[in-house]
Amino acid sequence: MPRANEKIIDVLIEGGVDHVFGIPGGGTIPVWDALYGRDQVKPVLVRHEQAAACMADAYGRLTGKPSVLMGQGAFIVSNGAFGILESYLYGSPMVIITDTSDSGLSQHGNYQSATGEYGSFDIVNMMRGMTKFTTYAVTPEEAVHGVQLAIKHSITGRPGPAAVVMRSAATGEFNPTRNPHVHPTSGYLTKSQSVPLPDDIKNVSQAILSAQHPAILAGSGVLMSKAFGELQELAELLGMPVATSYRGKSAFPEVHPLALGMIGTFGQKVANETIAAADLLLIAGCRLSPSDTKFENPGLIDPTKQKIIQIDIDPRNTGWAFPVETGLVGDVKLVLQQIIAAVKRISGGEVTETQARIAAIEKAKKAAGAFSAPEMASAESPILPQRIVAEIQSAMDETGFITLDAGDNRLWMAHFYRSKAAGSLLAPGGVAGMGWGPPAALAVKLLHPDKPVLSVAGDGGFAMVNHVLSTAVQYKLPVVFLVFNNSVLGMVRDGQRGKTIASEFVPTDFAAIARAYGCNGIRIEKPEEVAPAIKKAFKTPVATLLDVATSKNEPYFKIAN
Repeated sequence: MPRANEKIIDVLIEGGVDHVFGIPGGGTIPVWDALYGRDQVKPVLVRHEQAAACMADAYGRLTGKPSVLMGQGAFIVSNGAFGILESYLYGSPMVIITDTSDSGLSQHGNYQSATGEYGSFDIVNMMRGMTKFTTYAVTPEEAVHGVQLAIKHSITGRPGPAAVVMRSAATGEFNPTRNPHVHPTSGYLTKSQSVPLPDDIKNVSQAILSAQHPAILAGSGVLMSKAFGELQELAELLGMPVATSYRGKSAFPEVHPLALGMIGTFGQKVANETIAAADLLLIAGCRLSPSDTKFENPGLIDPTKQKIIQIDIDPRNTGWAFPVETGLVGDVKLVLQQIIAAVKRISGGEVTETQARIAAIEKAKKAAGAFSAPEMASAESPILPQRIVAEIQSAMDETGFITLDAGDNRLWMAHFYRSKAAGSLLAPGGVAGMGWGPPAALAVKLLHPDKPVLSVAGDGGFAMVNHVLSTAVQYKLPVVFLVFNNSVLGMVRDGQRGKTIASEFVPTDFAAIARAYGCNGIRIEKPEEVAPAIKKAFKTPVATLLDVATSKNEPYFKIAN
């Protein structure tokens, strides 16, 4: 009879899973071994489980389907928790396969044991605290079927991580006559998309057409559903300006005439003012979290003065933070298609206000100086962060991808950088911790080997995961890593307002570290060198690290509004 570890790989292939990220260990080693000769699934070995989890998270965001995070229980639930939590709170699909490392002796406190017995730790409940679904497999049949269910749960409704935790016996001999019987995986993954009622779509469409100053706020749901074309078509049809949440940045190209940029405390002034002045807000795939709404400031969004229509795949998210006129539950892409069809039907395909609205938005952006500041032309050295963003803007084209990381470097990028193509920027927005962006960039490059991929991080975040350089070399992934290097924890130090403690590092030569890993390492100290270095690095067949000497004297709260 076949063994469960072999059947698990069959299930992954049947379920369309084609990448496994992690480190072999414990009871997962037989599953890793079963990947040998199975070319349909690519195993990717990393130096740390955090990197594997972040890669799996980014993979899920870009594809809409899960990859696998796999490794030994103690280290997946601890080191890997960083990326699992990001996936859970952001809403990206991921399957986790891990173990209890009990060796059949959990009752006697076997070291590394995770069964929850006396003398061990409880991995199942730890996993249940940060996943949509966790199953505990104690037999080979439960392990195989558990993987089927994990794939199902990860992609059903609002996506998220789903885990299979296996006892030591669960990778043993598989018996097809025992329960649970294992059927073809495709039957578990069949689903129909939910859409709102036709009357709700009609009423919403009429309300949008009747509004004097309608506006759209796009969130990460647009990115996950790949509703880029529908969002742009609706905006252009009606002349509706489009702002995004932080997590929705690049859901709508920010070079578009109707693009307002990001809202919130560190968003664009014109975005906040336009959203505040709207009489109707169409919220597309955004939960309106406190960080999006300046902590529910009525000067930005006020349901007593504005008509709010909210689209979300999860009914709990519509009318969660603010009361809504109508909550449209369904996949954002499908719901926008319905609204577009209804608007065209009601209006006859022409909206007379469209051109005037476009002109008004262009005028408002110019008056507000959107995406600009005098510092973006500064010749200072160390280089001002605003100038670094301007150089990145110059170096990127519409084919490239950018991953962001935590810290004030992320705020500078989120505020000033104008995305040139829909879906071209990935940012941590769940737990939003340091060290997410560099490994995420590796996953982007795996999926888009012919596209430029730039990771932007601070020295604090990059130092946590500099081992990604080794993975980049091993898998021939010529990602460009740009490090804002000022030897401080920028957001922490800025917030200390002169009472500096535990926020400064010794200077670190990241370019030398990169060269030691076998990558290109370049130190940049003049602002005019940044864009040419990025462009040159994109044409280089190995990964490149650009160690950019960055000013530590520009506080992030300078861009707050």
